[in-house]
Amino acid sequence: MLKLVAPLCLSAVGLVACGDNSSSSNSNSASNSGTGTDVTSGSMTEPTVGSASMSASEATDGTAGISDSNSGVPTTSGMGISDSNSSDTMPPDDTTTGIGGGGCGDGILDPGEECDSGPNNGGGNECKLGCMLNFCGDTYIGPGEECDNGAENGDMNACKPDCKFAFCGDGKVGPGEGCDDGNQNNADACTNGCALATCGDGIISAQEQCDDGNQSNDDECTNNCTAAKCGDNFVQNSNGEQCDQGVNNSNTGDCTLACQPAVCGDGLLHNTGSGDEECDLGAGNGPGQQCNAQCQLNTCGDGDKSPTEQCDDGNNQGGDGCTSMCKLEECGNEVMDPGEQCDDGKNGDQDDGCTDACALPKCGDAIVQPSLDEQCDLGPGNNNAGACTLVCTAAKCGDGLIWQNHEECDDGVNNSNNGTCKADCTKQFCGDGFVGPGEACDDGNQNNNDACTNVCKMAKCGDGFIQPGEQCDNGGLNSNTGTCTTACLTPKCGDGFIQPSNNETCDDGLNNGDSKACLSTCIPAKCGDGKTWVGQEECDDGNNVNTDLCTNMCKAAECGDGITQPQAGETCDDGNVDNTDLCTVFCVPAKCGDGYKQPQNQEQCDDGNNVNDDACSNACKTPICGDNITQPGAPYNEQCDNGANNGNDKACNATCKKTTCGDGVKQTPNGNNQNEVCDDGNQVNTDACTNTCAKTTCGDGITQSPNGNGQAEECDDADQSNADQCNTQCKKTTCGDGVVQNDPSNGNGQVEMCDQGAQNGTQGSFCSATCQIKPA
Repeated sequence: MLKLVAPLCLSAVGLVACGDNSSSSNSNSASNSGTGTDVTSGSMTEPTVGSASMSASEATDGTAGISDSNSGVPTTSGMGISDSNSSDTMPPDDTTTGIGGGGCGDGILDPGEECDSGPNNGGGNECKLGCMLNFCGDTYIGPGEECDNGAENGDMNACKPDCKFAFCGDGKVGPGEGCDDGNQNNADACTNGCALATCGDGIISAQEQCDDGNQSNDDECTNNCTAAKCGDNFVQNSNGEQCDQGVNNSNTGDCTLACQPAVCGDGLLHNTGSGDEECDLGAGNGPGQQCNAQCQLNTCGDGDKSPTEQCDDGNNQGGDGCTSMCKLEECGNEVMDPGEQCDDGKNGDQDDGCTDACALPKCGDAIVQPSLDEQCDLGPGNNNAGACTLVCTAAKCGDGLIWQNHEECDDGVNNSNNGTCKADCTKQFCGDGFVGPGEACDDGNQNNNDACTNVCKMAKCGDGFIQPGEQCDNGGLNSNTGTCTTACLTPKCGDGFIQPSNNETCDDGLNNGDSKACLSTCIPAKCGDGKTWVGQEECDDGNNVNTDLCTNMCKAAECGDGITQPQAGETCDDGNVDNTDLCTVFCVPAKCGDGYKQPQNQEQCDDGNNVNDDACSNACKTPICGDNITQPGAPYNEQCDNGANNGNDKACNATCKKTTCGDGVKQTPNGNNQNEVCDDGNQVNTDACTNTCAKTTCGDGITQSPNGNGQAEECDDADQSNADQCNTQCKKTTCGDGVVQNDPSNGNGQVEMCDQGAQNGTQGSFCSATCQIKPA
């Protein structure tokens, strides 16, 4: 509030008394403060800063002194006039005076000031010293701000452009952060600790199968963040592995494809590395078997008769019943002796149904029999992982069996260049030129700058490689506030992102403009910049003149601002919002019809329009039912109003509602201009009055008992026929009424063949008493 000062009244020597109109110039008060005074008779008020008055008691040595000062502080020297430009005052921009009072710090918003909180002005408050509003970027930490480093504010700095502290997870790479993707997903390229994902950090990223954060290759996750598996060259005891030679694992070597040491009896032929096995049939090893317990082939002469031997007497001598080839000496005599399956005299033809061993040919006898569709036969050497399978077919790509040392894989008919196993039985891999499972593309080259990267992913902005159409690509470091945006474009004013490095403090993209919140120079609009901010400022003439058509608050001069502007069509302006005084808020004299209720004009209301049927009549009266004006709107909701002619038996009732058929009162006419014959107040058509307020009658198609004519109807089919179930008198037809009813029957449901009325059933009548034709 502006503090007013009373005129100085002193009775000291030489001073003019209050109210004295003499021209004495013994002591006069002169002030350049610009502060007005309010003359109050018979009172003394305390002088204020900027005032040129003081009491006689404030002068020293009992003398009266008057200050003529630009300092705003009265002096207390002896008799005389003090003319001082003392510098012991507030700073210039804290003492600016103008229309209203004592300048910055007096709690009054003066021209040129953005704010004035009086003694609460200060750098950390809403209003700073100098009466300027605290704003983000002014280096003062104001209300709602966590920090403010001025021009050092930025998305990449400790204090962000909105004066909030940078923190991990805000989506901006700040001090000490390697990245910041603004999400809580630890499995992407940036962890929740704002560090770039790396193998060994204990967090599984999209490119990793696992990450246990340790340096052990012997657990379930290796040091290159792949899941432990047999064949990775590391022995994982937790997976049951006892050995692992990586790519050297082999079912014929020292360490099998199942990462188990090769042992005799495991069913695998260990014949490479340190292996010297000749055979291994697993549980089939042993005496009398093709392969003995030491994984050596059962041979003729070892005393152990194998399945392929006819005999074995432990020597290689003939003539003792068993030949040196362990064949019974009877084989070849063209007689099938005990132990022989056949005997064709050893004719040398092994594919004629009987081999020279007097045995029937079979797969596994080490003889290729084309008649059995055998392509090969290595005997005990047949193996589904070898050149000849257990069904004596030559191993080939596409048979569904993996031919060791020749094929990497074999999915049979499912082999495909786009599958896990390709058509040539090699495993699918990124860079082979075929798009396999898990690959988005595969162009078979090592160029990261084309449409397909070297990890078989489709090229995209953010992959760290500049592809056609991109201006830049910093990969995970792309940022809309950095040197390359997330759209892989070089940042610029107007791209919709604030880049402090480009001296931008705002950027609304296509919405930048000299009439927008953000100027075309990426600087925020403000009042006084000479550019009108649409939606926020009504005008902006860039000056400090409050009496022109644009105020210093960037508001257009208007009625109610306390200043009469004739050029704006004002004839008065009392600066208030009271429309019941001599000047309305439109700065014209009050009158009925101006939209404001003036009790002194006996107005009950004033809606300012010429509509008589709304909430206020043209005579400024509140509407009531019966005023002969229909007010259809809420809260009146009138359908009609005939004034003194309103009534429940009229077209408009006493509550200003249209009367209708069905309201229980007969009106002629009703509110729908319908002349009612009756009105029983219901919606039933089976009584004496219809739903249209007409009397019911026989022949209207509805059975009434009684109808509007007092007649009790048995039926009513709305026609003029007596030959059906209901006659024209609304009575049920019967046999004996002289009319034949057979379409479909009479009123009693009886189908008549004839009807002679009273003659039915009499002698000489052809029609019986039941309306049936009598037999001849």
